[in-house]
Amino acid sequence: MASKSGVILSILLLSTVQCVTGFKPLRDWIFGKSTIVCYSDIGCFDKGPPFYDVPDRPISYLPDTRDQVGTTFLLNTRKNPTHHQELKTKDLSTITNSFFNPALGTKIMTHGFLESGNVWWLEDMKTEFLNNDDFNVIRVGWAPGARELYGQASANTRIVGAEISFLLDKLKELYGYTADKVHVIGHSLGAHVASYVGEEQTNPKLGRITGMDPAGPYFEGMDIIVRLDPSDATFVDIIHTDTDPIYTFGYGIYVPVGHMDFYPNGGFEQVGCDQGIISNLITEGGVYDAGVQYVACNHMRSYEYFIESINTKCPFRAYECTHRGYGKDGYKYFSRGECFDGSEGVRLGFDSIKHKPADGVNNVIYYLETNDKSSYCGYNFKFEVFIDDPGWMKGSTEKGKLFVTLMGYNTQSKRIALTKNSESFIPGALSTYIAASDADPGTLSGILFEWEYDPDWYKPWDWDIWTNPEIYVHKIVITDGEDSSSVTMCGARGDKIKANEDTAAMFPVNNCD
Repeated sequence: MASKSGVILSILLLSTVQCVTGFKPLRDWIFGKSTIVCYSDIGCFDKGPPFYDVPDRPISYLPDTRDQVGTTFLLNTRKNPTHHQELKTKDLSTITNSFFNPALGTKIMTHGFLESGNVWWLEDMKTEFLNNDDFNVIRVGWAPGARELYGQASANTRIVGAEISFLLDKLKELYGYTADKVHVIGHSLGAHVASYVGEEQTNPKLGRITGMDPAGPYFEGMDIIVRLDPSDATFVDIIHTDTDPIYTFGYGIYVPVGHMDFYPNGGFEQVGCDQGIISNLITEGGVYDAGVQYVACNHMRSYEYFIESINTKCPFRAYECTHRGYGKDGYKYFSRGECFDGSEGVRLGFDSIKHKPADGVNNVIYYLETNDKSSYCGYNFKFEVFIDDPGWMKGSTEKGKLFVTLMGYNTQSKRIALTKNSESFIPGALSTYIAASDADPGTLSGILFEWEYDPDWYKPWDWDIWTNPEIYVHKIVITDGEDSSSVTMCGARGDKIKANEDTAAMFPVNNCD
C-alpha cells in the first residue's frame, strides 16, 4: 500500500513532468510572453514583483484569459433553495430578473484547486446558510481555471477575484448595494480569491472574509498584496487545518493571516485523518472520494468545521493562546492546559464575528480540540492526571495511551483518548491533557479510566502476551472549558490499574489529598 507522502509525491512529480513536457514555462522562456495583460471591466495583471518572488514564487505566471478561467455565479435564496440562477455581468437582466434581494446580506463562496462550483461541500454550505437565515447565497465556480497546473491555477485566482469584484460593482450600480453587506468564504486557493476581492472593494470594505485553510504553496511568505491578510475586509477569520510545510506535504498556510486565526488540533494533523486508504475506501465508499480523503483530509476539514458551525447547537469553543505563538509551537502550551485561564473562550466558524477583536488588533491565536468525526464540535476539558508512586515503583515507567469516559448528570460521553500518541507514565509525575468530549455531560459524578500498554517492539520480553503492567493513579482533576469549573476525582490510594482490562477503573467525585 502506498504511503500518503508517496501518493502526493507522485502527484507533484507528475505536475513537474507535465510542466516541462507541456512546455508552458519553458515555451514562455524560449519564445517570450507578455508580462502584462489587460481586460475591459476587470483591469490589468502583470507577473512581476510582488507576484514574482524568490524563493516563495520563483516562477510567476500570468493569469489565463477570462474565458479560459470560466468564472460563473450561481445564486440561491429561500425562494429558490435547490435550483440556482446564473448571474452574468455581461447580461444584467440575469441579475434584475433573479431572486437577488438587495435588502439581504450576501454570502459568496468559492472553491480551490481542481474543484468546481457544484462540488458537494459548496452545496452543503449553501443549504446550511439558507437554513440559518434569509441570505443571497452565491457559489462561484471557476473549474477550467482551477484545473490547470497548480502555479497557473494560483495565478488564475486573480481573475476570479476581479470577476467577483466586478459583480459587486454591478450590484452597486443596480441597487446601491455595498460591499460591507458581503461575506466571502473561500477554501484553499479560494481564500486568496477572497483577498483579491477585498483589494478592489475599499469604499466600503468587504464586511467579512472567512479563509478555510488558505493555500500555503505560492502564498506563504509572500507580500500581503499577493495573499489574504486582515486589511482585506472589516473582519477576517481563518481556520487552519493543514499547516505542515510543503516539503512534508502540507497544503495550508502556516502563519496567521486574519484578525482571528483558529488552529483546531494545533492546525496540522486533524484527529480522524490518520486512516489508511483501505479504511477510507470503507468510509467513503468510492475510489475517488477515498483517495481525496486519504491525501487531503486535513485540508478538507477546514470547510467541514465551518459548515458544521453554521447551525450547530454545540458551541465550538476555542481558547486564546496568542502569547504562546501559533501552530505547533503554541499548541504545545495549549495541550498542557496553559491557555485555560478562566476565559469561556470564543466560537470557531460562523459565530466568530461575535468575538471580533478591537480595531487594530490582528492575528489573535486560538486553539481547540475536536472530535474525530462529525459532529466534529466537542466540549473541551483539561485533565490533570497524578501518577502515584507507591514506593516500590520508584524510577519505573510504563508506556501507553490513556482513555476516560465522563459520567455526568446529563449524559455519559463516549470513550475519550487523552493521549494522541503513546507516552511514558512516570511514578510521582503530573500529566496534563486537553481533550474533547462528544457530549456535554453536565455536572460530573465520576469517570471511567483505562489505559492501553504499548511495549517496545525490540523488547519481546515486555510484549503484552507475557505481561500486563500496572500504573497507580490516585487523583484526577478535571476542568470544564465552558465555565472553568473544576472537580477532583479520586481512587483508592495504592490501587492498581491494569493495562488492557475490559473493566475500567471508576473515579468518583471526592475530596482527596
